Amino acid sequence: MLAIIILEDNTAEREIIQQMIENRIQINETPAAYDARVVLSTGDPHSVLAYIAEHQDLNYLAFLDIDLKTSLDGIEVASRIKNIGILSQIVFVTADATALRLTIERHVEPLDYITKDAAPLEIQHRIYETVDTAYKRYRLTMTSAKQTSYFTYSKIRNFVEKIPLADLYYISIQPKKYKTLRVYAKNKVFDCLGTLKDYEKRYPSLVPADRQSLINLDAVQNYDEKKGIAYFDQGIAHSVAVRRRRSVMLKLNATKNDLV
Repeated sequence: MLAIIILEDNTAEREIIQQMIENRIQINETPAAYDARVVLSTGDPHSVLAYIAEHQDLNYLAFLDIDLKTSLDGIEVASRIKNIGILSQIVFVTADATALRLTIERHVEPLDYITKDAAPLEIQHRIYETVDTAYKRYRLTMTSAKQTSYFTYSKIRNFVEKIPLADLYYISIQPKKYKTLRVYAKNKVFDCLGTLKDYEKRYPSLVPADRQSLINLDAVQNYDEKKGIAYFDQGIAHSVAVRRRRSVMLKLNATKNDLV
């Protein structure tokens, strides 16, 4: 799903923009409605940043006003969205026609820049076009993602990195570091922010090996249920707790059946 966010501090204008977007989702140039939804419509920039930080696995299209009369302007919000969501697409809908230069200086690279002083039909046409373009890009991204799935993570807040999910072996907690995990992957070991529950929810292939770790079923080369050892490549292995061994075996078998 393409997740759409609207940030506009004028309630009436925000509702009009949302209606235009939702109309285009339902009626467009394709035979069916787009797989897209307005997940957040607000005048509070902090709500936008909090939502995206909480849902980093989504693909976003953000319609942002620039002059918000708050501590954060729309350009700063766009910059942070780009840092949090690697594939995020930005559209500015604003009365400040002079701010385009600032978006270039901040390297925001918006998909479009729509000024509010344009005629209503022109604004509608531009919004329809940006929704169409953003959705086409989203579909291309999804097609590519089917070929390569990625594990996304943050070493520091509001900055996202990624590695191929197939390169991830297992994750374990760091007992002396609050909400910090150690990631064991192909040719690298590093720490990232988060909890085991966070990643277990986001990635179905990550399953508990014990109370302190998750193993990646997609990376398991061999599994000895009796000994409780999952083997990866490069001679790397990880033990599985007795009460988890049968569950891991069943999930591995289910994964193999899905591939047949």
